[in-house]
Parts: sequence; C-alpha cells; structure tokens
Amino acid sequence: MSVVVDSSRDKISSNMGERCGADVNSNEIIMGSTGDKQLDTAIWQWLQWDKNPKTKAQIESLLKSGKNKELRERLCSRMKFGTAGLRSSMGAGFSCINDLTVIQSTQGICRYLQTRFSDLQKRGVVVGYDTRGQMMSNCSSKRFAKLTAAVLLSQGVPVHLFSTYVPTPFVPFAVQQLKATAGIMITASHNPKEDNGYKVYWENGAQITSPHDKEILKCIEENAEPWNDSWNESLADTSSLLQDPLKEIYNRYLENVKDLCFHRELNMKTTLRFVHTAFHGVGHDYVHLAF
Repeated sequence: MSVVVDSSRDKISSNMGERCGADVNSNEIIMGSTGDKQLDTAIWQWLQWDKNPKTKAQIESLLKSGKNKELRERLCSRMKFGTAGLRSSMGAGFSCINDLTVIQSTQGICRYLQTRFSDLQKRGVVVGYDTRGQMMSNCSSKRFAKLTAAVLLSQGVPVHLFSTYVPTPFVPFAVQQLKATAGIMITASHNPKEDNGYKVYWENGAQITSPHDKEILKCIEENAEPWNDSWNESLADTSSLLQDPLKEIYNRYLENVKDLCFHRELNMKTTLRFVHTAFHGVGHDYVHLAF
C-alpha cells in the first residue's frame, strides 16, 4: 500500500503501488500509507506547503522512520489561538510554532482585519520581535516577524516593522501612537528558550479579547494554504509599504517614562544600586537608557 500525492490534482489517492501514470517531472511525493486518513492528509499538506528545508526534513525523517505517534502529535492538532495569541515549542508540525504556522496565523489575522477595518490599507499593522531562535529548525523571532510582514505586505497592508529586537511593550505602545489597526509581537516572554509565541494586540493596544480570538482562529483555518507571496520574505526588505518605527517609538516611549519619574534629581543622588536581568537580552539596552 502506498499513498500517492499528486500536486497537479491537489489530492491524496491510495493504491497498490501503481503510479497512476503520474508525470515523473511533477512535484509528486510518494510515501507509505500510515493507515490513518487524517494523518496522511496532514502529512501531504505539510510536505506541500512547508518551504523551510529544515522543518520539512524533520517531518520526512519521522515519516521514513515510521514514527506515526509523533507525526500525529505534530500534525493532527493545532496550536490554540486565544486571547494571549499563540505559544508553543519551535519545530516542525501544525502543533508547533514555525514558518508555516506563522504564515497561516498571519493570513487568518489579515483576512479578519480586512473584515473589521475599511481603512486597513491606510493604518496598517505593527510588528516586533525578540531574540529567540533555534538553529535545528532554522526558526527565529526575526524570521517569523519578516514572514509576518511579508504576508501583510503581499495584501497591500502597510507594516511598521521594527528593524531590531524590541521589548514587548513597544508594540502595543506603537499601535496606539501610530493609530494602527493591530500589533503582532513575536515572543514567548518568560517561557523556556525552546518556545516562541505570537502575541496579537487590537487597535486600542490591548491584547485581543473574545470574540476576536475565536473569529481569528476561524479565519486561520479558512486560510491554511499559503498564498502566492506569503513565503516572499524579501518583501520585508523591499516593499514601499514598509516602515521602521524604531526611532520614533523609542523617543516617544522614553518621553512617556520621564513623565512617570517624579523625583529625578533625588534619584540621581541615591546610593541604591539595581540589578537588571533581561530574558534573552531584549530589554537590557532599553532599561539602561531609560534610567
């Protein structure tokens, strides 16, 4: 028994080893059937849609090794999209955070924003990221942010993409200051280094609440297959719709911090000393400058 995946027909067919006259030059993938129709479909989708060589190879390796239980865990369930966005370990599979699931999530958010804001193509979306990364899957917060930007830019949505890593509060602050429709921050906060996350903020700078989370999840499921330019990471470097808000937001943020300091001269004379430890190094430079 084998499963023939014919990309020209976008289907999976089961046969007894016959190639069904397939074109040998087509992007056809032939694999042993797992005996689980849901899993076979999920494997086919992953191998067809994922363009990250390392995460694609992880699934191919599991398939060749017959590790169906792990394949089911990775491919037959999805991350739950809630008011805190997404959070999971980095790696291959629909249950993990990776290039493909970030693209799918952004496509869903883009479609939802299009239904909620008639001026989306004027106001745009803010995107920021921290310094997390994983070499074995070629996943990083910066790469996720650029793919997030690429999806939005491909749909004519302006993107305010920070040119370097920033503390999480910069994103919701920028949403309010720039009057954007939403903000996306790639970070897993205090989670272990193997994890990453995808936080979403509404136009008021607050994390999304119900029913937005449920509606976004529905849109993600309806837009699971990557669009034509969703993998075009170069858009995040070349598009005329791209802006870097770093300098403006940094200056405005520090001005706001100053307004909260009521005894600056007294603070400068104190003998007290503080120790600051930043998770993944994201906040240290900014905290140092703020003080």
